[in-house]
Amino acid sequence: MTPFDTVDAKYTLGICVMERKARSDPMLEILSRLPPSLFRVDFFGDDTILNQPVTAWPRCDALVAFFSKGFPFEKAQEYVTLRRPVVVNDLNTQYILKDRREVYRVLLEHDVPTPRHVFLNRDGYGGQIEPPEVVEGDDFIQVDGVRINKPFVEKPVDGEDHHIHIYYPMSAGGGCKRLFRKIGNRSSEYDPHVNTVRAGGGSYIYEEFLSTQGTDVKVYTVGPHYAHAEARKSPVLDGRVVRDVDGKEVRYPVMLSTEEKQIAYRVCRAFRQTICGFDILRVRDASYVCDVNGWSFVKNSEKYYDDCGILLTQYLAQALAGATAGEDFGTDSSAFSSVTFRFAPNAPPPSAQLSEPPTAHRHAMLRGPSTSIAESELSEADSITDGDEDTAYQEEELRCVLAVIRHGDRTPKQKMKMNVCHPAFLQYYEDCLRGSQQENEDKSDTTKKKKKMDIKIKAVANLERLLQVSKDLLHKYETHDPAFMDFLEQREVKFGEDATDRVKGYRTLRDVLQRWQLVGINRKVQLKPKSFADVPIEGTTENGEQQTTHRVSKLLLIIKWGGDLTHTGEEQAEHLGQKFRRMMYPGGAGGLNRLHSTYRHDLKIYTSDEGRVQKTAASFAKGLLELEGDIIPILVGLVLKSKDADSMLDQSGSSAQEIIMRVKQRLHNIIHREDHCSQLIDSNSRLIRSVALALTKVDQPIKKMGIMHKLLHLLKEQLTRMIQEKAQYRTEIHMDQTTRSTDGRLPAPVMGRSASVNELSQPKCHHVHSYAPQKKHSEGKNITSDAANSSVGLRRMRPLQESLPLEDTKYPEPCGRETLEVMRERWAKLYRDFYVKKRDTYDLSKIPDIHDCIRYDAVHNAHLNLTDVRELLEISSALSHALVPQEYGIDVEEKIFIGSAMCRTLLSKINTDLDLARGLQPDLLKDHNTHRLNPSYAKKVKSAHRSVRTRLYFTSESHLHSLLNVLRYGRDECTIKSPIGEESRKWIEDIPELCYMTHFVVRVFERIQHSLEDPQRFRVEISVSPGADQDPLVSDPEKQIKVAPLKIISREGLTCQELVDYVTDCIGYAEENEVKEMISQTVASKCHGSADNTAGDSSSGDATPGKRSIYSLSDNSSDSNFSNDN
Repeated sequence: MTPFDTVDAKYTLGICVMERKARSDPMLEILSRLPPSLFRVDFFGDDTILNQPVTAWPRCDALVAFFSKGFPFEKAQEYVTLRRPVVVNDLNTQYILKDRREVYRVLLEHDVPTPRHVFLNRDGYGGQIEPPEVVEGDDFIQVDGVRINKPFVEKPVDGEDHHIHIYYPMSAGGGCKRLFRKIGNRSSEYDPHVNTVRAGGGSYIYEEFLSTQGTDVKVYTVGPHYAHAEARKSPVLDGRVVRDVDGKEVRYPVMLSTEEKQIAYRVCRAFRQTICGFDILRVRDASYVCDVNGWSFVKNSEKYYDDCGILLTQYLAQALAGATAGEDFGTDSSAFSSVTFRFAPNAPPPSAQLSEPPTAHRHAMLRGPSTSIAESELSEADSITDGDEDTAYQEEELRCVLAVIRHGDRTPKQKMKMNVCHPAFLQYYEDCLRGSQQENEDKSDTTKKKKKMDIKIKAVANLERLLQVSKDLLHKYETHDPAFMDFLEQREVKFGEDATDRVKGYRTLRDVLQRWQLVGINRKVQLKPKSFADVPIEGTTENGEQQTTHRVSKLLLIIKWGGDLTHTGEEQAEHLGQKFRRMMYPGGAGGLNRLHSTYRHDLKIYTSDEGRVQKTAASFAKGLLELEGDIIPILVGLVLKSKDADSMLDQSGSSAQEIIMRVKQRLHNIIHREDHCSQLIDSNSRLIRSVALALTKVDQPIKKMGIMHKLLHLLKEQLTRMIQEKAQYRTEIHMDQTTRSTDGRLPAPVMGRSASVNELSQPKCHHVHSYAPQKKHSEGKNITSDAANSSVGLRRMRPLQESLPLEDTKYPEPCGRETLEVMRERWAKLYRDFYVKKRDTYDLSKIPDIHDCIRYDAVHNAHLNLTDVRELLEISSALSHALVPQEYGIDVEEKIFIGSAMCRTLLSKINTDLDLARGLQPDLLKDHNTHRLNPSYAKKVKSAHRSVRTRLYFTSESHLHSLLNVLRYGRDECTIKSPIGEESRKWIEDIPELCYMTHFVVRVFERIQHSLEDPQRFRVEISVSPGADQDPLVSDPEKQIKVAPLKIISREGLTCQELVDYVTDCIGYAEENEVKEMISQTVASKCHGSADNTAGDSSSGDATPGKRSIYSLSDNSSDSNFSNDN
């Protein structure tokens, strides 16, 4: 006799499910908690269910039956009709769960929120006869006029088909994430090459992807008044299943909000499933149901088993008591027919506590029931059961971590502007404009119409067509097509345009579009109309005149590339994330993991719209949370991108622009003086010491800039010679192979492995840090880089050389996607732009560009063995270190003004974060839908009371400079002392540069020994790291990813309230200045309305006398700033 064979039981409970489900651990745990005096459990078994007629099935008073693979659903329904038992889960509505479309239909009918979706029906669903109209674009799918933008989810309509796909937008890098039932420790795989939906005749649901910050929530109901929720790591991140020591997937109980409790009630009622599981997607301010699974049990939760046993006993006892009393339920004999479930359709769930079950049974019946909908008071025994749990809180608890972080190592940013007027470009523009207008035809505002004439090329197909246009025109030039050559000649005669210059622009356009991927988050191509003309068309007017139309006759083509996060940058960010995890949170290396996996960690990551910043954030999150695989799913799943975040982290304050321009002019005048910059060094502007040191090192700026200009020329000439020698070498190899082939001899073998055609066409990056001896032009003596004499560099180079084709070892390509030609043009443009011959001055905005480029080549193109790298790096570093910090103000007043204006929105957000960390502004907490551990169900969790908020803000260098200026330089009018200590200010002033991965961290600690009203209860610690400040010429690549350690800079005893008050004063100061600036601009615009526009369109001075340049190649994305990092 089994434990369930009770002869004297009042009722029989039949278990009509497949054997493996009937004998599962959760099922047995719950059935064992049913009172034996009330229920005898009868397992039907697979043989009976599959092979016996329903008339031979055992009789029972109540029935558990649900669908699983192989289960004869129709036979179970026939049995219910025949015997009319009380059914725990209604069988008729279980049919609905087989079709996800029907599930969504029922959810919407019962006011349960679902993700925005559209059905693609190819099976006649809903009586649809006509085939659906489907339009698929690069970043969207449109079904019968309903558009769903990427990222979107593609679900088969079959509820048993778990092969779900997520398609990512090209703006995030594209690709597809395939979700599936767990196989080993994998639950999903990412494929970067799949960007189109599944082909074939299947029916699918397409719905918006909702970012849940990497967490899935599963809700388990036992009747409409009880819901238990568990959270797990979402498979959309890295697809790695986290398991405990017993091999079970790690899940933790979490609290449900009031709205989610209402949702649980409605779902349970709508589908008439007493025991039911469904999935919730939690976003910032709402929760959505994306799937309903039907019969589902919680695994490994003794408390849930206890509660479920009690509730199931109550529900069945009441339902069966009603049946034996002669209540007529008609054909509906589910547990929902009992009085327990009789409520108005939209009535809220009752809040009364559940009563004790009629009969106690084993240890489970000794405990009172607990529900997650009607929250009960926690008893001391229910809180924590781990034997090692601390008996008292620590004296100080971490409550909040805020960090502002600069992006990682990137490639040089470049930009080309080219006026184009060839009919091929004009027709291309007209076609793209027509498609753009069709997408935005609902916008009728005049201003918007004007802006719509400017178009951004985003679709891959359009970029490919633009590439083809450039190829076609170059082919015409190379084959001396008469019509094209005539076009070039006419442009030169009429407008003085250089034909060679124009063709060079076509080549640059082709090379960039070919070498740089057409997809990704760094693609920027724009077309802007510059002039219009009346063009003849077919037909005549009423007066017999030729009809014309007004069309674009000249376009400004702008293409930007570069600025991509390098592999070194990704490694820097991931390394810093790992370091952050170890250092910033209690409990050592595993402290954050325990907090995050047990849902006591509220994490939000914000970034600007720049691709390198977004990828830095995703790589950092990968290291922080120990994730695996590609960063694109992490980027889409964890990183928050919005207009508000972009404005906060990327857009400078408008009120700062005028003073920035004045500062630039002052710096230009000072630097171009024929002296030793004494005006800056000896001024009373409280010049920071790192700037003073840099200026002292520069000594005579004019002289040093002249040397730098010569070094640019030499570097350009080196690359020119390399290109010529490589071309000559290729010609000789080709001629030699041709001769050998003619003589009947085999071609000479090539050293090392042979390269495939595909390999030769791909960009290569060897990362061998080795330099040739260099001559220092300023002093006339030879210097040798450390890397040239490094045995590490030589050891790394030897096996690499042996494995490459001869051409690659003799004339290797630059790192990444650059060719030698593009790299040469990068330096040639800097050489042309840096010195403005007409005015005999230097363009200071190019100094950071030069520094960025030479630093990049020092790290990534060491294998090219360029000379003079060290000297150019030293001069550009000194000049850049002197100029960039001064861009944000020379005098203290300027630094405060510019800093507060640029960081006002970010400062406001930090203040809000600090208030929320202290439990203030409770109304804001309603908008922060987060996952919170449910302590009443938390077992083996130490410090269940602990919870930490983390807010990470990824941005550019400008915000770090501005933020530090605001915090260390207090206004005279401000009564609150600066939060930065005096010694720390001196330390900050010694920092020469805020390098890649510079980060600013604020941690808030709660000291519980102080009262809630005492400001001393919350202590603040501020720290700063200058980032990856390694020498670019260091021979060990591992050192390039290391980031300088954090140093605490806050003054002793700084309270959270003091920091909030200080920041509030800065915000008020910025708002006051903005009002003044708006009034000033209103007055000034009457007199100088077009002055700024004229200045903005002016050339940088690179035009060659005699012929007008029709294109310009720029490394700086913003001509108004010295810093090349905005």
